[in-house]
Amino acid sequence: MQNPPFLEELRRLLRLATPIIVSQLGQVGMNTADTIMVGPLGATPLAAAGLGSAIHFFGIVFCIGVIVGVGPLMSQAFGAGRLDRCRDALVQGLWVALILSVPVGWLNFVGGTLAQGLGQEAGVAELAGDYMQALTWGVLPFFLFTAFRQYLESMGRPNAPMVVTFVGLAINIVANRVLIYGVDGFIPAMGVVGSGWATTIVRWAMLVAIAVWVSLHPRLRPFRQVRLRPDGPTITRIFVIGGPIGGQFGLEVGLFSFAAVMMGWLGPVELAAHQVTINIASTTFMVALGASMAGSIRVGQHIGARQPVAMRRAALATYVVAIGFMSLFAVLFLLAPRALIGLYTKDPGIVDLGSRLILVAAAFQVFDGAQVAGVSVLRGAAETRSSAVIAALGYWVIGVPVGWLLAFQAGLGPVGVWMGLSAGLAGAAILLGLRARHVLWHTPVEQLHAGAEAAGD
Repeated sequence: MQNPPFLEELRRLLRLATPIIVSQLGQVGMNTADTIMVGPLGATPLAAAGLGSAIHFFGIVFCIGVIVGVGPLMSQAFGAGRLDRCRDALVQGLWVALILSVPVGWLNFVGGTLAQGLGQEAGVAELAGDYMQALTWGVLPFFLFTAFRQYLESMGRPNAPMVVTFVGLAINIVANRVLIYGVDGFIPAMGVVGSGWATTIVRWAMLVAIAVWVSLHPRLRPFRQVRLRPDGPTITRIFVIGGPIGGQFGLEVGLFSFAAVMMGWLGPVELAAHQVTINIASTTFMVALGASMAGSIRVGQHIGARQPVAMRRAALATYVVAIGFMSLFAVLFLLAPRALIGLYTKDPGIVDLGSRLILVAAAFQVFDGAQVAGVSVLRGAAETRSSAVIAALGYWVIGVPVGWLLAFQAGLGPVGVWMGLSAGLAGAAILLGLRARHVLWHTPVEQLHAGAEAAGD
């Protein structure tokens, strides 16, 4: 296969990225639907949903990152023409998903106690704990679905996860309406806790759908001629690659989760405004994330095929697409801040504060796109440890201290917290860009491929 010119690589990246982006938007769309449908219940339930979601995803995201560690193994194996290793990586990824669901489930059970320990108002903390307990039962299917999704996307088959995700979004909206507000004479209204149960139901439905789809396609059947029992070396390699990915995910989500905690110190309205604004920012981020995930796959496939020039073109294309999309969203944030917040709530206090926060969010859109592009192209090369270190520096050495100082010492309040988020993302984006250039432009492709090869032996 010849190395495609840059525009051809860009076209292939976009073709792969489009269904992945749609899948990512479907995933965040579930959280958006939860936020919009909980919004009419008032500031306290909305704050509880925001706090519960922040703690839930802080616990879940590290494990998702570990499971994503099968992605570089699969994409490089696919590029090398080794479909047997793709199937083997999936089976071991499913075992990893099962193992990791245990500690995350426990974390959700003690979520209310944790929220109180973080200094949140008693009513908000108790309601958040009940919401998280409903989410507990959906952790395992979410992890297993993620492993199946990695399997399909790494082989350039992203359409099935996209369709399943959007069917799940439709089910989520219906389940939210029924369980949050009830059906007279049939189902009692459960409030914000009903939203948690709706999410759990949807996650099980999505797992069943993707597993059935894979099993109906003979070339994709993952349990054919592979080891079904746990394989220590492969699981270890998944943790070696995925552990730093999970660490980077956890550090980033932890940054935003701690921002939610700081907002809780300021009050329920501030926390609710933060929840709405972060949901909007998360929605736009899904576009950059989806494009970057496609970039990671393309980089990995070119490494597997030992095509260094194409690998670098894929990395550049990833940056162009991710930063380009996020720049457009930054303009949207600047032009219509109140209209965007008004989609979620009509509470004047939340709309006023949220419209100020979203102006700050516009500033970090480009930084967010650049940092996720850097993380992803490095992940395609199975280079994940440096990303975790850089995330720690950018998010926690820069982002959190700057946010705390501006919010509580400089008197900027909620806006100061978000300015800290911007500073952290900017620092991470610059450092990741420098690291990606060093790894992908100065390391022989054979050396990059060697790590994934070792996992298959």
